[in-house]
Amino acid sequence: MALRLCYRFFAALNRKTNFNCSKLAEHKRFIMKKTLPSFLFMLCLLSFGFSQNFTRFETEANLAQIQNTNGVAVADYDADGDLDLFFTGIKNFKPADETTWNHLMRNNADGSFTDVTVAAGFGIQYVNEGLRAERGEKMGASWGDYDNDGYPDLFLANSRLDQLYHNNGDGTFTDVTAQAGVEGCNVCYSSTGLWWDHDRDGDLDLYVSVLNNENILYQNNGDGTFTNITETTGLAGDNTITWASVAIDAGKDGFLDLYNMNDTQINEFFENRSGQKYNEASRAYRLDDEGASMGVAVGDCNNDGRFDIYITNIFNHLPNPLFIDLGNRRYSNKAVAYGVENTGWGWGTHFLDFDHDGDEDLAAVNGPIDKLYGVVQPDIDNFLFKNMLVEESMHFVDYSEASGFVGKAKSKGLEVFDYDHDGDLDLVVANMEEGAYFFKSNTSQNDNLVSKNWLQIKLEGTTSNRDALGTTVKIKIGDKSYYRYHHGAAVFGQSIKPVHFGVSDATVIDEIRFTWLTGITEAIYNVPVNQILYFREGNGTVVEAEQDTTTSGGAIIEKDFAMPNPFLEKTTLYFELANPGLLELSMFSAFGNLVFQTEATVQESGILEIPWESAGAASGVYFYSAKFNDKKINGKIVKL
Repeated sequence: MALRLCYRFFAALNRKTNFNCSKLAEHKRFIMKKTLPSFLFMLCLLSFGFSQNFTRFETEANLAQIQNTNGVAVADYDADGDLDLFFTGIKNFKPADETTWNHLMRNNADGSFTDVTVAAGFGIQYVNEGLRAERGEKMGASWGDYDNDGYPDLFLANSRLDQLYHNNGDGTFTDVTAQAGVEGCNVCYSSTGLWWDHDRDGDLDLYVSVLNNENILYQNNGDGTFTNITETTGLAGDNTITWASVAIDAGKDGFLDLYNMNDTQINEFFENRSGQKYNEASRAYRLDDEGASMGVAVGDCNNDGRFDIYITNIFNHLPNPLFIDLGNRRYSNKAVAYGVENTGWGWGTHFLDFDHDGDEDLAAVNGPIDKLYGVVQPDIDNFLFKNMLVEESMHFVDYSEASGFVGKAKSKGLEVFDYDHDGDLDLVVANMEEGAYFFKSNTSQNDNLVSKNWLQIKLEGTTSNRDALGTTVKIKIGDKSYYRYHHGAAVFGQSIKPVHFGVSDATVIDEIRFTWLTGITEAIYNVPVNQILYFREGNGTVVEAEQDTTTSGGAIIEKDFAMPNPFLEKTTLYFELANPGLLELSMFSAFGNLVFQTEATVQESGILEIPWESAGAASGVYFYSAKFNDKKINGKIVKL
């Protein structure tokens, strides 16, 4: 109930200030019985001087001069341990006018940033020589270490010519667009780049969202070059107005699927089952939203271990959807029921646990850019929704004004990150027609919050891509578990940053599980809170992956394993089945090539054995994908 939190707050406040809560205590029994509505809970906090969670801090942080921007993204470009910022300017570059620039802002680790744009190699920037771009000449900035050298590189989505900058590791960047082969097309209007390992080969591939042509998938060749494989993968011909995309394993088969946010068109969901071919399945997954979609966020808002998808639309066209993963390759839109359907003319959005209570809250910015149906759209404040799962039940309340996350600029990009290493999450907003907003979090400094502990985890892939994009992290505290999906994607940007958990009053994490894109699951135990933990793939204890056993038909694979593993010439895969049904098995090389396929019908529950003789197959890692009725799992075996 909302009052429980309110009552605990006042009790803490009383200890600090000698405020008399006796009247509240006298009526607690009555009000608890009536269930105080959430809006009264918010009023309750505000009425008694609750300090705001965020303070506008752009002047102190030396970000006030950043003007007229579309996107913002963060990464530690210089490997000094602090997260730096990159903003994309809207206008054509003019050297004498800094309001037309992209800006690289280095974190000074003292609460401020320094503009290193010119020194880092961005002194000469993009100018669109063709038809003027209506939404901005320079759009998205996406960080990704495409060559796995430990230094994040930068892809810039522009109008008519995209750019790729290689990080030289000495604080400077080199434009390698032409030799890498990622220029785009000379009539394409690109919005956002998405780094992801679509074929699970250990390096990052690149997907480019395009507003006026088909989107582009580039496969990383591993030698600094990329190949356009849009046609061969079945992704060609979409010709949609795509603002952003996100990669997520919605099919639970180990391969990342692709979800596109389309403007006034049905959002596309491309199912990926092998790293080679894609099948459009938005209606089958119930992800076929027809709103004017822009921003996207992925998080586990109801703490059930499955990742939900939130999308910002133009509300006066169609409300925002919040797609809850039901676990059986189906999603259900709960935006209205949970109270997050309206964020105006929505753009950037992120899940975040801003108050460290263990559930993920939701931030979204908005900015109308022209008329809708001939009507001028008003500027309204940005939104912060507090998740009430812990206090009451699964729904959100509008916490924008109470938190201090307000501002009526025409906002586009949004990023959430801990810029000062104090454990809580700060927010930065890119605005089209005025200066950037920077909101410093006060959570860690708020003495009225008794439960404000946290944990952050920096991930490094070894067999997986170096940025570890596509990794799932689960922490367990007693009988409670919390989940995060590490992907970094947003509209107008992609970031590389630590995974963040709020853990309330917990002092030790009992277990942390890392499920890498390779399919391997590792765990570490008894980890103290309030620290930034660095974890490298291969440094934990390999454990059996937990399977999602939610299905639509009750057909469950209870356990799967291979023996021997590793093996020389042949091995046997064992599947413990809870129901009769059809099992379909496919085996892939590390490069995504299909090397073995079979199926078997079982008449009763029990253990199914499938042998594989690998004569002629090369040594290395092989991935298998098994489908049993409505259930899909994946695993990994090694041939010596």
